[in-house]
Amino acid sequence: MISKRNMTLEARWFQGELKKHDAHLRSVLQKGTVGVYDFRIGFVDADSSCFSVGSRHPVFGVGFAAVDYSRALMIDEPRSLGNIYSLYGYIDRTLFQFKSIGFGYDLESGVAYNTDPYDSVRSPNKIMSSSAFMIYVGLGLKLKHRLSEHWEIGVSAGAKHYSNGKYGIWNKGMNNLGGDVSLRYYFSPPVKDRPRTPSPFERYFYWHLFAGGGLQTYLEDLILDNFKARNKKYPVYGKYFISGDVLVRLSRRYGCGLGLDLFYVPSLGSFKKLDEYQHGKEVVAGLRYEHFSAGIAINQELYYKRFAITASLGYYLYRKLGLRENENSLYQRFGYRYYFPRLHHLFVGYSIKAHYFHDAEYFEFSIGKTGGF
Repeated sequence: MISKRNMTLEARWFQGELKKHDAHLRSVLQKGTVGVYDFRIGFVDADSSCFSVGSRHPVFGVGFAAVDYSRALMIDEPRSLGNIYSLYGYIDRTLFQFKSIGFGYDLESGVAYNTDPYDSVRSPNKIMSSSAFMIYVGLGLKLKHRLSEHWEIGVSAGAKHYSNGKYGIWNKGMNNLGGDVSLRYYFSPPVKDRPRTPSPFERYFYWHLFAGGGLQTYLEDLILDNFKARNKKYPVYGKYFISGDVLVRLSRRYGCGLGLDLFYVPSLGSFKKLDEYQHGKEVVAGLRYEHFSAGIAINQELYYKRFAITASLGYYLYRKLGLRENENSLYQRFGYRYYFPRLHHLFVGYSIKAHYFHDAEYFEFSIGKTGGF
């Protein structure tokens, strides 16, 4: 797949607004105008596999983006939000095609560098992120038109998310909503679907067993410190999990099923101290703080060869962490996996675990094994 004849070059310009998703962020951000300029190198998957033909020969590649926040304004602070530079991988897949016009989605994920993170002295209102390095996730719906055999233009609407996954305080996150225009050059003419008789597919059951963990700071520590960050390095805590599931592969590209999750939180002291501080020791005396919690989840996977996009909606069956007002019984996971069939069907992955569908808890990194029945 990776050869010059399958290569594409693309330039894009994104214009949008930084979403003010809570009252605290609205109180410090006056204007959230954002521009993104990026350049991408891609490769068309031009083979004749069932995945490639069925997905209309998607484009995979890498991109570099510069995020310009110079026009974003903070309240009572002359400093801008600085810039963010990101390096990411992407997939551009066409869902519907009518002659030279196509419609599809664009999914991006990578790392980013923040030039001006939160500082309690220099930029006390920049509460979006307190760490220089961040995780980037982007999603867009794209309409494109092939002008010739080599040139294509496109417009899209979507969102870009930058976050440190609560690795540091602060971490409100940067959620940019808007749209972009793009110009792409193909080194070769459009791929023609090669005639192929697809091999028969039969549904089957399969399983995953995987474990992992991540790192997180606690907002509770900042509240107990009366928000006097002063460049203090708050403790970073580990969180761990082990999960298993059974799914049914309904098609080559989709599987779904049920899973069980066991979570382990080693450090509980900050939770109890904050509950006592806010509600009194009499209230906390009747609460329980347990290191282990368990949940049941609906799991889904979207496959493309050895790569999979994962999504999970879970419900806590057992969870005792005192008064956690910013969380509820539902949790969500969204991430990616890559399978190694030749290594005893091992896989690696990462995902973000959240509550309320927007309140990120932490980034998870995992390793596991899969098999069929």
